[in-house]
Amino acid sequence: MSSELKVRTRYAPSPTGYFHIGGARTALFNYLYAKHMGGEFIVRIEDTDIERNVEGGIESQLNNLKWLHLNPDESILNPGQYGPYIQSQKLEHYKKLAYKLLEEGKAYRCFCDEKDLEEQREIALKNHQTPKYSRKCLHLSEEEIQQKLAAKIPYVIRLKMKDNVNIEWDDLVRGHMCVPTSALTDPVILKSNNYPMYNFAVVIDDYDMKITHVLRGEEHISNTPYQIAIKEALGYDKQPIRYGHMSIIVDETGKKLSKRNKALKQFIEDYRNMGFPFEGIDNFLALLGWSDKNNKEILSLDELVKVFDFDRLSKSPAYFDYKKMLWISNEYIKKMSDEQYLNFVKPFIKFDINKITNEENQNLMLLTFKPQVSYADQINELVEDIFNNIDLSNTASELLDFMKTDNSISVIKAMQNKISSIDKLTLENSKQIIDELKKELPIKGKEFFMPLRIVCIGKEHGPEMNKIMTIIGKERILKNINKFLNQ
Repeated sequence: MSSELKVRTRYAPSPTGYFHIGGARTALFNYLYAKHMGGEFIVRIEDTDIERNVEGGIESQLNNLKWLHLNPDESILNPGQYGPYIQSQKLEHYKKLAYKLLEEGKAYRCFCDEKDLEEQREIALKNHQTPKYSRKCLHLSEEEIQQKLAAKIPYVIRLKMKDNVNIEWDDLVRGHMCVPTSALTDPVILKSNNYPMYNFAVVIDDYDMKITHVLRGEEHISNTPYQIAIKEALGYDKQPIRYGHMSIIVDETGKKLSKRNKALKQFIEDYRNMGFPFEGIDNFLALLGWSDKNNKEILSLDELVKVFDFDRLSKSPAYFDYKKMLWISNEYIKKMSDEQYLNFVKPFIKFDINKITNEENQNLMLLTFKPQVSYADQINELVEDIFNNIDLSNTASELLDFMKTDNSISVIKAMQNKISSIDKLTLENSKQIIDELKKELPIKGKEFFMPLRIVCIGKEHGPEMNKIMTIIGKERILKNINKFLNQ
């Protein structure tokens, strides 16, 4: 391939479903390579499988690409000079090229119906052979063809594969690949409704859009020899394309990631709705089958663009490690400024934050959990676990029994005296109160701290005491103490 040819990669989803993990990784890798090489990243929509297209499928792809900051240089939203960028607007173009191959003798009409094809398939399987088309219609005479056309018998157009040749390519991930045509069938390129088959439309689109590199999942390896054959038949082989096939993504059992695994969410929108930072998702996806040469694991999108190359792509299955995803996302959240973090998590709050009386203390409560948060919605679980019982109404009986010991009562009364003498609890004076109590009282360790926490939040564990005291506030703590001492 000429070094002067601008790199153009593409992500070409079908709107037969929503934007899933595998598609997102494909889009990311194509984006990273294009930008690394100073090239262009194209998004086109392959919507010719009309029976399977789902409502909202296109929007899901485009909206979530935007959220991941994988902004295409050309798409249906920002078309360039190589459109249309959606296949349903090119149907006549595909049909014209299919009939051109028919006229050139490189393709032929196939009148076999589903029953014929199923019978052929069963015969092949019975003889322990790979099912492939028998070429029954390739040998029809012109007279027989005209009779069937006159009778309006539906037909598809099949590409006539060359006999006894090898189809070869140097895969960007897997090295040299070779498939003999004897292992292949004559593929349908145009259906009876004049809609193109996937492999036919893809070849035409890649040529029309001047795509130079196609990086996709390994499930497409079986499509590649057909696409190369179609490309040659159309005379497109002078515009070379490099193909690369990424490893599959597997779950914790080693099986391919699928909808059957209910423990792992499949769609990017799920993680977006949970409040994962897009930077963390990009970073995590980049490590699914690729690694940095310096083994660095936290890499921003800009850093990924700088270091991405095909040499670091792995042939081995990529493990979807959810714990690692949480860790990476947490690293990005910890990097946020306090203001960025608060703006990030507040839209996800579901608990009654007004139980905490002022905004300053509300923010302190949210910031207390910043080191632990991996996704914004997690704040609800963390806050609920610690601060859902500040009125002590659901305190466990064994904790209440502990509070009735002489040491606990001494600690609580001493705390009551200290708090009553100040106007407002702050992080500074709360810490000072705790330090003074530790010096003044002979009670240490668990017997000192547990009563303080229990009388504030009804639990024996939690964040630092000065944070708890400041967040709960003087009035609520004194109310809890009075309630306990007077019961």
